[in-house]
Amino acid sequence: MKKTFFIIILPFFIVSCNYLEEQSTPLIKTLNPPEKNEITSVAIVPFQNKSEKPGADDVLRKSFFTHFGAKGYSLIRLEEIDERINLAGIDRSKLENENLYNLGRMVKADALVFGTVTKCDKHFFGVYSQVVFSAEMKMVDARTSEVIWEAGHTEKMHSDSIPVSVLGIPMAVVDSSINVREKVIEDTVEHLVRKFMASVPCKEFCSLSGISAISIKTKSDTPMVFYTVQAGDTLYSISRKFFDDNAMVKELCQANEGISADSLTVGQELIIPAVPILNNIDEIQYIEDEKYKRAVYRIRWGDNLYKLASKAYNDAKNWRIIYDANKNEIKNIEDVPVGQVIIIPLQISRR
Repeated sequence: MKKTFFIIILPFFIVSCNYLEEQSTPLIKTLNPPEKNEITSVAIVPFQNKSEKPGADDVLRKSFFTHFGAKGYSLIRLEEIDERINLAGIDRSKLENENLYNLGRMVKADALVFGTVTKCDKHFFGVYSQVVFSAEMKMVDARTSEVIWEAGHTEKMHSDSIPVSVLGIPMAVVDSSINVREKVIEDTVEHLVRKFMASVPCKEFCSLSGISAISIKTKSDTPMVFYTVQAGDTLYSISRKFFDDNAMVKELCQANEGISADSLTVGQELIIPAVPILNNIDEIQYIEDEKYKRAVYRIRWGDNLYKLASKAYNDAKNWRIIYDANKNEIKNIEDVPVGQVIIIPLQISRR
């Protein structure tokens, strides 16, 4: 009877595992946003690791690369950066001591991102555990050596099941042991990077206007969706494009004071209200499909229509759903440029 009881409750202990993120914000040491279109390409060079956790620098660097694409810059592939540094015989641990202008030219980037992991600790106290990850980050203009952005932060995540009675101890022990697994370190880094990204200056991605009429720009620290009117556009066609509905014309007019069917002109830039912006294609699952029908997403390195459809709709064969929503913007289905903003239909993914 005791064995049966143990078998029944153990899964309950395991699935009940939760860990909490501390509410905190990074310390911004320097913030000098570049002039519009001044910085186009960015290289995230190998990070330094001053912690006792091997590989912590690689985890942070890869996560930073993944999220940095949403800022609108053209990112140099990590493999390409590493190959060029190795061929040049440069000591990866002393990159900041190199001539930044020469380093920028070598990796073909206008700006360089440096990072240092200062702490990566896992604390396990039987019924309570905590993961601590600290990092210092810096973005530098390779041409002038001017620091564009610099910040530091310590992210902490801990198990939330401190027992208040003897009966609660077994559950807390299971919860705590799960919390110190490698996956929780990756999750802690993910939270850390997201907080860093909130303060990294965005690029006004005007260089893509010839490729895509859709753009994401930051106004008063808030990312917003914009659309450049094309030949043949009407307020109704724009409403259908972004909302799959003619009824949003009124909202378009309210967001763009003074526009009307008669005043719409080719090249005019419109604010598109109430459209979710996906920083990561996986975020599609968190959007209320009853409230929104479409979202926008900025293409990152490694993206293609098949991969996006696989993540958004669980089936790569549905790539045409994305293409049909962007057929006027996508010129080559095999090679959608990094940085291009496209529309992602939402409701199909729930079927």
